[in-house]
Amino acid sequence: MPPLLGARELSRRFGGLVAVDKVSLAVEPLTVTALIGPNGAGKTTFFKMLAGELQPSSGDVFFRDKRITKLNVTRVAQLGIAKSFQITQIFPKLTVEENLLVPALAATRGSFRVDALIPLASAKGAHEISERVLQQIDLGDRRRMRASELSYGEKRRLELGLALATQPEVLLLDEPTAGMSPTERTAMVELLKELRKTVTIVIVEHDMDVVFGLADRVFVLQDGRPIAEGTPAEIRGHPKVQEAYLGTGGVA
Repeated sequence: MPPLLGARELSRRFGGLVAVDKVSLAVEPLTVTALIGPNGAGKTTFFKMLAGELQPSSGDVFFRDKRITKLNVTRVAQLGIAKSFQITQIFPKLTVEENLLVPALAATRGSFRVDALIPLASAKGAHEISERVLQQIDLGDRRRMRASELSYGEKRRLELGLALATQPEVLLLDEPTAGMSPTERTAMVELLKELRKTVTIVIVEHDMDVVFGLADRVFVLQDGRPIAEGTPAEIRGHPKVQEAYLGTGGVA
């Protein structure tokens, strides 16, 4: 059986700089794959190519064994690959429920239309999606609150909810716990553990406790090239990984 999401010798050059150099990756269904590496390793560039935000210089991306390399980010999302960003991107003036209604409508009705914010009562299917996601991200009691009034951790959960409301098969999460307090981080990890039962997750993450507590497979980049791949236990003691992280706190 082919992987749900895959990259084959993916490369990206910016002039004379090779940010990602012939990286291949296979993501199996209903697993958590973590992408780690020192600063400047090429993680973000690789992630953007998986999401369709950035076109590779060479190589291919596959979803369900179909080549999706040339598709833009909108089409990739419509196929079932959703991305949540490191910097929160929500609709601050809308309520929590209205925020979720926007992607839910896109999931049920296709591309954006001028009547996208029609009353909830007439948004067939979208209300059910938004309600389910509200419960998943534990913001049901905040549904009428403007997104701008949420705490930082709640805003991060709402942004994750925006991705979930598109009903994806794959979630690409860029630093999902960045900037969170210990309590918020613990809550996010527990949420992701629950989500992994129904959706495939790929994360870029610097917090090794989060990585080793969540991931089934860990993929390590350095200078745009893969240096190791394996289970958390295999990666924790891998000599090349230890060397790559010297001076940055290690991976223990």
